[in-house]
Amino acid sequence: MKTVVDERAIRLFLVDDNPFLLESLAFLLERHGDFKIVGKSCEGRGLIAKLKRAKPDVVVLDVCLVDSDGLELLVHIREQLGIPVVMLSMYEEYRHYALVKGAFAYLTKGRDVEEFYRTLRLAAKETSMKE
Repeated sequence: MKTVVDERAIRLFLVDDNPFLLESLAFLLERHGDFKIVGKSCEGRGLIAKLKRAKPDVVVLDVCLVDSDGLELLVHIREQLGIPVVMLSMYEEYRHYALVKGAFAYLTKGRDVEEFYRTLRLAAKETSMKE
């Protein structure tokens, strides 16, 4: 059963090189009425243009992508678009660097899903405070 999406839903753009994880995340998030997936990508190439078109409130970004460095993309997203970025990775060792470079949060995959939802909601508040 799909939850009805609230018109004020938090607009999310998901980026991960694992298509299965990407679809799983989208499925989990879309079950909540306060999240709307406005875009997904398995690669970093062309991401800035995709984000400009999709106008998300929050970007969920993996550190390791096949064609790009997620940490470099983080810097470009923050500098060019000012969108909060929640990094989601298997690798704990990139946490400090990501936070220093402007990530709203850094979460490791396979942890508490409720913490993930809370973090996305907090990141979206950062967007709404700018408007």
